Amino acid sequence: MRRGFTLIELLVVIAIIGVLSSVVLASLNTARGRARDAKVRTELRQINTAINLYYQKYGYYPANTYPNNFCSNQSNFLQAVVAEGLLPGNLTAPNNAQYPYCYYNYGAGTEPGAIVTGYLESGPSPTTAGYPGTCRPWAAGANWCDRAINGYYCLCNPY
Repeated sequence: MRRGFTLIELLVVIAIIGVLSSVVLASLNTARGRARDAKVRTELRQINTAINLYYQKYGYYPANTYPNNFCSNQSNFLQAVVAEGLLPGNLTAPNNAQYPYCYYNYGAGTEPGAIVTGYLESGPSPTTAGYPGTCRPWAAGANWCDRAINGYYCLCNPY
């Protein structure tokens, strides 16, 4: 007598494989998001170091590319530090289409000074004080680094 698998046994095995593969893919997506977040943190620290070197050289932070616009169309905000050779080139965020790196120089005498921001996919909950090592939150109601907005990683450079 020939012995084989029944249809029910095959369906059970296929269902188990499907569940296991979905768990693995979910974990993989989480790991990819954390890797992108690590890249954002690293590159923001590089940008922050470059603008601080610029400050040491000139006594002021780079000017805003678009003075009346905090973030939009600022893909070239690093032009001044790149021209000085402080960065090898413009860095772009891994999720640049939706959340580019942003820079704004609030000017001398302000608490945040010159601020550099990026967006992290695995942001803290809105009830947290922010990321350790950042200036988030620096002011209630601020659009980038407010406690109520999750995901923004902010580095402030007070004058």
